[in-house]
Amino acid sequence: MARFQIGDHLAHLNGSHDGKLIDIDGSTAYLMQANGVEIEFPLDQLKPFDAAAPKQPRPGAPAQPYEKRLSPAHQALLASVPATVLAAIARNYDRADPPAPFASLSDVKRLGVIRVYLPQVEHSLLVNNMKLVVAMRDLGKADR
Repeated sequence: MARFQIGDHLAHLNGSHDGKLIDIDGSTAYLMQANGVEIEFPLDQLKPFDAAAPKQPRPGAPAQPYEKRLSPAHQALLASVPATVLAAIARNYDRADPPAPFASLSDVKRLGVIRVYLPQVEHSLLVNNMKLVVAMRDLGKADR
């Protein structure tokens, strides 16, 4: 078994997790990940971290990240948002000094922003789009 010291940067043998070694208790190692989450592994399942090695997805992880997936129903809902309503939401969102402009958001994030900012849109723009308002409300209920 390899000898590790507190402070070493280690990775799981399959490359799915890595972090700084913060404690060893018997045959268990405790790592602190970059996101601040502490994880534990048996010492014999760890190796020195290799930044050049490709990171493997954890077992059971989806083939593509959640951010890139919208159900067909959500895609249709996003496509049904009129350009005038979309422009009003984009203006309101971009005024709030977000980390990224509305135009650069993924479809998943864009749909979430629309749901949150829709109540701020002028009433005159929403009067003819009540089905959209109801659909967004129901989307919010499904998230709970």
